[in-house]
Amino acid sequence: MDFDEIMTQIAANEKRRLEDLRAKAYMDHRLSEMMAFAFNDPAKMPKVEEAYPFVKDENEQAEQQSVSEPEWKKDQLLLMQQAQRIKQFNKDKGGGS
Repeated sequence: MDFDEIMTQIAANEKRRLEDLRAKAYMDHRLSEMMAFAFNDPAKMPKVEEAYPFVKDENEQAEQQSVSEPEWKKDQLLLMQQAQRIKQFNKDKGGGS
């Protein structure tokens, strides 16, 4: 690496470090707010999605995945897998049809 590349890497590392510190400061501040709610008035404590907006995106993605495949389909697949294991076990044991 030449001098300019090293300086660019140092600047990028410093920028990333500052972004991490900002994120940590934000999370620490939100945590202190949540602790104040929990201690003083738990009934008014906001839900997790309201306190931490980035969690909402992950929950929505999980809900969309679960909605795309009905629960009975998952149960059916599990039952078929178990039946296949039982058939294989009986075949290996020498019994069953």
